[in-house]
Amino acid sequence: MPSCLQPRRPLLHSILSVCALLLATLPGTARAQQAISLEQAVRLALEKNPSLQAAEEGAKAAEARVGEARSAWAPGLDFNQDFTRGNNPVYVFGTLLTQRRFTAANFALGSLNAPTPVDNFATRLEGRIMLFDSRRTLLQMREAKKEKTAADWETEQARQDLILRVIAAYDDVLVAGQNLQAAEEALKSAEANAERVRNLLQAGQVVDSDLLSAQVFLSQIRNRDIQAKNRAALAQLSLSRELGLGLDDVRQPAGTLAEQPVAEKPAQEWEQSALEHRPALKAAQLHAQASADQSSKAKAEFGPKLGLVAGLERDAATLGGPSGTNWNAAARLEFNLFAGGVDRYRLVEAQAGKRQADRQLEWLESGVRLEVRQAYLDQAAAQDRMQSAKEAVEQARESLRIVQNRYTAGLTNVTELLRAQTAQLDVQTDYLSALHDWHLARARLEHATGLLTLDSNAIRGSEAP
Repeated sequence: MPSCLQPRRPLLHSILSVCALLLATLPGTARAQQAISLEQAVRLALEKNPSLQAAEEGAKAAEARVGEARSAWAPGLDFNQDFTRGNNPVYVFGTLLTQRRFTAANFALGSLNAPTPVDNFATRLEGRIMLFDSRRTLLQMREAKKEKTAADWETEQARQDLILRVIAAYDDVLVAGQNLQAAEEALKSAEANAERVRNLLQAGQVVDSDLLSAQVFLSQIRNRDIQAKNRAALAQLSLSRELGLGLDDVRQPAGTLAEQPVAEKPAQEWEQSALEHRPALKAAQLHAQASADQSSKAKAEFGPKLGLVAGLERDAATLGGPSGTNWNAAARLEFNLFAGGVDRYRLVEAQAGKRQADRQLEWLESGVRLEVRQAYLDQAAAQDRMQSAKEAVEQARESLRIVQNRYTAGLTNVTELLRAQTAQLDVQTDYLSALHDWHLARARLEHATGLLTLDSNAIRGSEAP
């Protein structure tokens, strides 16, 4: 037999196989590859995923802005401690009066014109309260409350986005694993087929080209097996990241993808549900309402403000020494007559922001409708593909059995045999791809309608019983 036809088992491949076997038996590795259901995976992601935690912090910041707006109505109190020294005649005259240390000797012309420098420690408390501000604070509070509720809806949208990504990553791992299993079975079949052709060649029943073709096919299947292993490893890494875990913390999905009955519902009902429940749409509606309040607030800037101000001051030559205590109170009316047009420009900006928010809401609504219809059609198409591919899997398996028997009996050529083996692997891959797309389309439909939660059918009914 020519040397080129001898079976090859590369040393590196054998070494890697042994290393993989040893690693799989290590206790640490066994602990890392914990089996986890889809529901458990979603719960873990909702607890640990940093992107969701960031969205939750954004909602807390929006809540703080509500308190910030409300605080404008609260009384304000400031404390100041100043120290001054000087010999300015007016400063000295007034300081001695506030310190309650002015005497008749201070009326001497020499003291008045060239006084001795005076120290002053001024301790002040100043309080203020707003009585009326042309509804500025009221409108600011309304805007902040709507933005806070919008942030809550955005957090819920981020939660549902994360659930969809976890479902996709989880299913990717399942499909990658099943594809890897199919590739390994195909590899074993190709190895057995190459061995069968070799035996037939030794018996003089086939020609050298048949064995060469079988070995080329074996190499192709081995490459597909390598690619399947790589995709499985990458899918595991992606799942670990979505779960908020370290990339080395591998969680193996429990069960396999399976076909599940789906409650049929017209596309119009899904679309109406999306308009009522989609968190991103509710957030956009609130942003538009908040923009209207912002526009009204900009108009209120042209109105007057009325407040009360009171102050208490203690003046002494030394800190803690004898002092004079003074107080004052005032009502303050503020009315902006001219500020260079800044208020007018703010009003124009707020009105443009309101129109922008309305247009964005309109665009988002049409996008939600489109997303629902696309997910609905994708689910139907994936279900049809799945049924078709499922039938093809059985047909390809039976066809391969018949062709193998015919080839062994010398009734067909090796090309037909290799074509049948390739077809079996291809249709198996197509079926798993269609099953994956169907699962994901179902999840995307619930996501598009704003109903993708832990109780969704995409989670509860996604795994084989």
